[in-house]
Amino acid sequence: MNELGNILKSGWKSSGLDITPLPPPEQLIAEAQRLNRESTKFQRSTLLILGFTFLMMCYFLLEFFKFQHTLSKIGVGLMLLFFLFRILLEAYSIIKAKEKTADSSAYYSLEKETKYLSLRLKIHSTFTFLTLGAYTLGFLFLVPEFFLYMSRFWLIAMIASYFIPGIILTLLIRKNVQKELRELRMVIELKKKIIG
Repeated sequence: MNELGNILKSGWKSSGLDITPLPPPEQLIAEAQRLNRESTKFQRSTLLILGFTFLMMCYFLLEFFKFQHTLSKIGVGLMLLFFLFRILLEAYSIIKAKEKTADSSAYYSLEKETKYLSLRLKIHSTFTFLTLGAYTLGFLFLVPEFFLYMSRFWLIAMIASYFIPGIILTLLIRKNVQKELRELRMVIELKKKIIG
């Protein structure tokens, strides 16, 4: 029994040495602000890329190709509307990011961060998949009219050039999205540490 007591006592003493104190709240707040700035920077660059892509799509789909068939026009409408929807969601998210202030109470700030993370999760999951699905459907609606002007080989090459780079880009973008979401989760954890 005495040996067990000594083991417990030495374990208790050694476990107390392993505890590292939390950094000061100012340091935690500064780190949370830095991570939020990184997230906002990522969103702004995403918005610029989406905006530029949308303008190029408008030019090519509305001015350059001048589709004639009703199904093609529906396809163009689907592609442009859902792409614009995704741009508006990203802009809305940036506005919501600005509403998060450091001068509010810690509990209120944590609640805002949690709601913001939930918004970003919805944008990167539900709304992005909806946009990709509608965009792909719109693209497939264009294929019958393309078939009138292209040989089978070039049509297959065009469809492959849509899906293969699309998959690669999706995987690359997914990596950046996961980084952003990981940073937002870190902000929430930092704010929880501040609250104690």
